[in-house]
Amino acid sequence: MPDATLPAASPQALEESSRYALLRRLTPTLRHHMVGEFQPIGMLAALMERRLDSNPLNLPGLRENCQSIGNLSRSAADSCLDLMSWLSPRQPGQSSSVAVNDGVAQCLSLLATSLRFRGFSLVNRTGELDARVSCTALRSVLPTVLIALSDTASGPSDLVISARVQAGSVTLTIALQPAERSADNPTSDDYRTLTWHDVQVLAQAESVTLSRDGQQTGLTLPLST
Repeated sequence: MPDATLPAASPQALEESSRYALLRRLTPTLRHHMVGEFQPIGMLAALMERRLDSNPLNLPGLRENCQSIGNLSRSAADSCLDLMSWLSPRQPGQSSSVAVNDGVAQCLSLLATSLRFRGFSLVNRTGELDARVSCTALRSVLPTVLIALSDTASGPSDLVISARVQAGSVTLTIALQPAERSADNPTSDDYRTLTWHDVQVLAQAESVTLSRDGQQTGLTLPLST
């Protein structure tokens, strides 16, 4: 019986593979952020238990705690819904574009803790650049670049992100600068490493132009209309 040969992977299959790898790498930090949203609620509930055991009861304080729990619960639900948009970026009713400064800040906020444990510091120098770009493109390609650079770096480094607007587009520049610091967990145990090939696949899928020059990586995203 002749050996069966597997067909070459289609562009769609390569894209889905890279997206899956990115989401697997983002899952631990998404879980960390979601759990963090509920910690204040647990602390407040413990405080209410102590007040219920007190004699006499502090009813005004309990009413205030109940109101705070309601507010914290609504805030946590909103934050978790926003975090879930990383898994399914094209949510009905949500804007398909984001201001560059806000979008970069969201990406760095999500990755900062996990990368810091590995010895990487994220430096945001995009300023108040409020030009709008595709939210999906930014969330797909920028985190992939940052994780891929950290996976292939020889040691702890600063990842410095800057931005500039040019005719009809925004260019983000990510500079890798070696730094003298230790890492609590120098290697990632989360799924597989992300490679430059993953960056290229997702950039092509999102119409993002890539460039590399030594320790600098450039991402050029078209402005949203």
